[in-house]
Amino acid sequence: MTGPVAGLEETSDVNTDGVLDETRSTDAEDPIVGASRTLRVGHDSPIRISAGHRLLHHDGKCARPHGHNYEIAVTVEGTLTREGWIADKGDITAVLSRWDHMFLLETGDPLIEAFEESGDADSLVVLEHPPTAEVMSVVLERKLLTALPETVTDVSVEVSETSELCGGGL
Repeated sequence: MTGPVAGLEETSDVNTDGVLDETRSTDAEDPIVGASRTLRVGHDSPIRISAGHRLLHHDGKCARPHGHNYEIAVTVEGTLTREGWIADKGDITAVLSRWDHMFLLETGDPLIEAFEESGDADSLVVLEHPPTAEVMSVVLERKLLTALPETVTDVSVEVSETSELCGGGL
């Protein structure tokens, strides 16, 4: 447990309605808004998405189209807003969910044209680099930094492929 917050009295009172009153501040300045904090989303129960991909220049079976279930955990650092948070968790999951049930390809992959010709271009996410879990984490970090409020100072994303493939297999 941490010590008292500067500017807040250590005592609390129950008002006449039986409500515990923790709102009294001894300073004119609010010690909560602007406090540096860390928000962790998906660490205890990972955010899961399913997506297909292939690694165009891989020498093995990963060069073939296949899919994975991914588990994602996000750490956001920043300062508390008047709403009492660093960022809305819904804004974080909205960015991540855009990739759910999509197919990730690298720029220049001939499959991009095949998706476009078949009318399925809206199911593609095209990345500048091979769509590995490591690249996905960097791209998602950048997308979150852009989408979240200016009070966010840093974002870290962990993307893991689960042991089961979306399409089954070994």
